Amino acid sequence: MPKDFIKLSAGDPDVEAPQYAIDAAIEKIKEGGDWTHYGRGPIPLAFREAVVDYYKKYAGAEYPEQNIIPTAGSSAALYLALRTVLKKGDEMLMFNPTYRGHFTLLGGLGVKPNLVPLKRENGYHPDVDEIAEYITPKTKAVILCNPNNPSGTVFNEKELRVVGDLAVDHDMAIYGDEIYLHYVYDDNKFVSISSLDESYMERTINIMSFSKTFSMTGWRLGYIMVPDGYMEMASKIAGMASPRPATFIYAAGTACLRGDFKYVEERQKVYDERRKYFCKAIDEIDDLICDLFEGSFYAWFDARSTGLGSDEFVERLFKTENVQLSSGATFGEGQDGMIRVPLVHPIPILEDCIGRIKSFMSSL
Repeated sequence: MPKDFIKLSAGDPDVEAPQYAIDAAIEKIKEGGDWTHYGRGPIPLAFREAVVDYYKKYAGAEYPEQNIIPTAGSSAALYLALRTVLKKGDEMLMFNPTYRGHFTLLGGLGVKPNLVPLKRENGYHPDVDEIAEYITPKTKAVILCNPNNPSGTVFNEKELRVVGDLAVDHDMAIYGDEIYLHYVYDDNKFVSISSLDESYMERTINIMSFSKTFSMTGWRLGYIMVPDGYMEMASKIAGMASPRPATFIYAAGTACLRGDFKYVEERQKVYDERRKYFCKAIDEIDDLICDLFEGSFYAWFDARSTGLGSDEFVERLFKTENVQLSSGATFGEGQDGMIRVPLVHPIPILEDCIGRIKSFMSSL
């Protein structure tokens, strides 16, 4: 009998959104009117006000409500943010490895990534003295995936201040991709770069989503927070090319941001338990190295000693064990041989996954 399929290749949580989000959306669908047609002023306004209060509480920075632009998910938010500042021929400072969607969008825009390494020997943190070496006259922006997907890096205040000062000195925009901000572990602390200095905030576009925090991947709800200097261009692009959320989804998002966050706190505990189990279990397998990550919910392990590239490792594991993981080669330059695993299944399934990886490794 073939083994059940285990999919651990996408960061799609294994639970539904909070019940209060579901109830809010259903209630507004039933109510109809503006909630199921073009949303009028009060509807997105209530959402934007909730965003302002939420971000001030959890990130320490306050944007005007009119500077919140809702989008249909964080991919649309990221596209809108990048298009607001960057044009073909520009360069952007990035930390390597990083979310593969950044590379996809930059390629489409004709923007070159300048990759600052996150070194394992430094806990997947950058050498702050090296960051400036990756800036050229064409570098117009820097993006911080914080906490980072896939390495789990939670950038500390010193690192953020170095990046912020370089952005000011070189007149670069800052992108804060902070969708995992609630999933930070041990003694690590999330710090938003926009909260550290007014000169950073006035050039920082923050990119946010409900997909991971509230397990709402299919709901398509995100937003960007835009400083005044970029608002005119961001508004123009949003009106032409950025899809808006379904009107009744605003009610669900507002309910989430106005809630008590017990749902989020519970998810953080669950991911922490999975993190502690899975990283240790992988690290105990001969020829694999997996460090305990600081934030997000991805295990990032090194399989290079097997002699297999990331794609071959993933393909052969799938063929022999019916387990699908993500090739690390797609997450940045020099990452071939690395494997990413979103911990979006309960521990019993992760235990099954570990058993199958052990079986696969013994066959090499």
